[in-house]
Amino acid sequence: SNNSISIHVAIQNITQYPLYYIRHYGPRLDNRIDSQLTYLWLARLPKRHDEIQIKLDDEVADHKWISLEEFSDWIEADARDHDKEKEEHNLRHHGGKKDDGPPSGDFCHHTIRSLYAKGL
Repeated sequence: SNNSISIHVAIQNITQYPLYYIRHYGPRLDNRIDSQLTYLWLARLPKRHDEIQIKLDDEVADHKWISLEEFSDWIEADARDHDKEKEEHNLRHHGGKKDDGPPSGDFCHHTIRSLYAKGL
């Protein structure tokens, strides 16, 4: 038997126009470039997050609920602590070639942070 319960979620655009997202992965990923237009959306849940059982697909390795304040602090700290170090690491390990792709396992790349910051 299926124990799923459906809920209604209110979704709205939080950007009037789509944002252009581009990311150059560099030599580690055969110079792949992702380029797309995207809107940022706000999804309002009818209950608190801890009252809803969410089924995530297999692309989601892990998740964590945090407040907007914690989220904003996390983005700022990540930007301060990692960008220069990551850029220097990438340049050293790839013959001085510019590579703005993240090291393995790094999710909060500066291009992703820029989309998050726009949403805040």
